[in-house]
Formats: sequence, structure tokens, C-alpha cells
Amino acid sequence: MTIVNTPSHLDFESYIGNYAGRTAIDRAIFIAEHCTSLQVEALQWAAAAIKKDTLDTSKYASCITQLNAALKNRNLPSVEVDQEWIRNAQRETKETRERLENNLKTNKNSASRENIWNSTTLLGNCFYQHGDMTMALKTYVRSRDYCTNSISTVETCFNVIKVAVEQSSYAHVNTYVNRAEAAQNVPKREIVQSKLECCRALSALFHKEKLNVVADALTKVDFEMGNDFNQVISANDVAVYGGLCALASYDRQELKTKVLSNSSFKNYLELEPQIREMIDAFYNAKYAACLELLESYRNDFLLDMHLAPHVNDIIHMIRVKSMVQYCVPYGTVDLQRMAVVFGTTTNDLQNELASLIAEGDKISARIDSHQKILIAKERDQRQQALKRSMVAGTEYEKSSKALMLRMRLLKADMIIKSN
Repeated sequence: MTIVNTPSHLDFESYIGNYAGRTAIDRAIFIAEHCTSLQVEALQWAAAAIKKDTLDTSKYASCITQLNAALKNRNLPSVEVDQEWIRNAQRETKETRERLENNLKTNKNSASRENIWNSTTLLGNCFYQHGDMTMALKTYVRSRDYCTNSISTVETCFNVIKVAVEQSSYAHVNTYVNRAEAAQNVPKREIVQSKLECCRALSALFHKEKLNVVADALTKVDFEMGNDFNQVISANDVAVYGGLCALASYDRQELKTKVLSNSSFKNYLELEPQIREMIDAFYNAKYAACLELLESYRNDFLLDMHLAPHVNDIIHMIRVKSMVQYCVPYGTVDLQRMAVVFGTTTNDLQNELASLIAEGDKISARIDSHQKILIAKERDQRQQALKRSMVAGTEYEKSSKALMLRMRLLKADMIIKSN
């Protein structure tokens, strides 16, 4: 676990204000566990938010235990557990659950699917408020059997996704993203699809898929969604996750078409101008400025619960891309001048470049360690053309097989028809 002593730019109140519900609480606790300077402030905020927005007595007790441990380490007086709130929350949860279960039984007897769906969803909400995620997930999944239209179907999918993200059960997330996408005649389809793309991006991050998958999903998010999905992901996260993953995985042409010329995603980047500056600096070959900005925000990125496991890899990938792009236009490169640009010593830079050359697919060159220069190898144009031909042939074969399969399915009438 990486511990951050002090964040570089992060203001806790401004940051946590971007989120709502349990994700705000979880992020505050994550910051407390990973940042010593913000530990007490974050836990105090989380304890107050748990009492205000939930009935989760176990999470509250755990938070107070962590807070008192942090206060003790600083020789500060401990905080008393609010026993009255715990009793009231437990009583309210019990009464609400009994009432909703009775309503559900009544509605099942009436055989009204819409009423059964409403009662089941409310019962799931009760479990969610209390922090019983296992029962909340089971109840929300059960409510899907009683959906009567596309609106209730999509709402059910998002309820399941909300709990699944809380539990880091991303197999459920992917399943219900696909089910929500399959719903027909959904109102505000663009916003719904944008939320689903956000879920797909979080799942890709969790499963450590290629970063371009994350970037592809988030660059499709419509700015009209704004911060409407902040119980899962904020508008600022769309800019940060999407921008960093695009910078690490896209080539220059993709950066231009999918990011810099993407009016919707550019609006998200305005929420996080430092990400926009990083992308602009990289695209304009100002690699030192890009890497300096990245390094200055490293500690802030490490305090993001979804991004933290990937921060060091992302920054390394961007550094490698910068080195490759720096070397591409030249036949020879002065390593001493390049070391100044990348803020390192000549020997360390030489070792980094040697590793990239050894990988075989990053830089095609050799190093003159005496003269301290990098000399590009001449590429075999014939071999390159042959490789391109092989790739094109493979793609043509795939598309031809897919077309033949589709024709056979149509001929056999194995198609899904709308009502």
C-alpha cells in the first residue's frame, strides 16, 4: 500500500464535494488510509456523512475506531461513539424492513408486476442504506423479474451496478451494462449510454485491461451527463481517467481525433485543466513540461481509489512514449541533451534506452556509449511492407468469415426480430 504524506494540489473539501452517497464516504476513508496529513479530517468527514446519508451502523463504528486510533497517535482526545444514533438507525432499519416486506407480500398477492417491482426495489434500497450489500444485491437482482418497461429495466441495472461497484464485483457490472444497453426505447439514451461507458471504464481499470479500452469508453461520454452519476464516478474523474489513459495508450493521430478534436471530452478536460495541459504538452512535443506536470500530480492520483493501482504504470508508459516520440524524427540523438529534457542523468537515460531497445518494438537503434549518442537503425522497408501485408490479409480473412457467418444466419432465419 502506497502512503502519501502530503498531496501536492488536492483540497479535500473541494475533491470530496464532487461525489455523493456511499462513494463519497468510501473515497474519504480511502484517502484517510493512504494520506497521513488528511487522515483525521477525512475520517471526521466520513463519520458525519455516514450518519447523515446512511443507516450503516457497522461502517460508522469502524470509522470511529479508525478515527480514534488516528487521534491517539496525535495525542488528541478521542471521539465518543454516538450510541443514540446507532439505536435509532437500527430501529428505523428494522421497522422499514418489516413494513416493506409486508408490502411486498401484499403486492405479490395482487399479482401487479409494477407494484411488486416497486416494493422489491424499495426493499433493496433499505438493505443498501443499512450497508447489507449482499442482501441489497440479491434483492435488486430479484426485482429484474418484475420489470414492466425499459425505464424500470435500466433503473434495475443501475441499482445492481451501484452495489456491484461497492463490492468490486465487476463481473456483475459487465453483465448489467450489457443488459441495460439491450433495453429498447430508453428515454435520454445518450445520458444512459454515457453512464454505461463510465461503468465499462471502471470495470476495465479493475481488471487491468489495456488502457485504450478505458480511454475509448470515457472519450465517448456525452458532456450532457455532467455530474449526474457522481454516486459512482464524477465528471472530473471522466477527465482524469480518460485523459491519462489516452495519453498512455493513444498514438498522436488518436490523440488528435479522439481527444483534442472531441468537443464533448474537451468540455470535461476544462474541469481538470492540468490534464489538458499534459495532453497539449505531449502533442506539441514539450515532453519535459508534460512529465513535470505528471510528476507533480502523482501524489494526488495515488489518493484516487480507482486510479491508485495504475498510477505508476501509467506515468511510466507516458514517459516511455515520450522517449520514443523524442527519438523518432532523428537519425542520431545526443544523450546529454536528451537527459536534460527528461530530467535525469546521462547514465540513467542510457540504461532506460537500452531497456527499450532490448524490448524490440519500442526503439530501433543502437547506443554509442563512448560518444553518448543514440544512432537509429535503418529500417528494412521490404520487411515492413511484408508485415503490413500480412496484417491486412489477416483482417480481410476475419471480416470475410464474419460476413459469411452473418449470411448463413440470415439464410437460416436465426435473427432477433423486434416486436
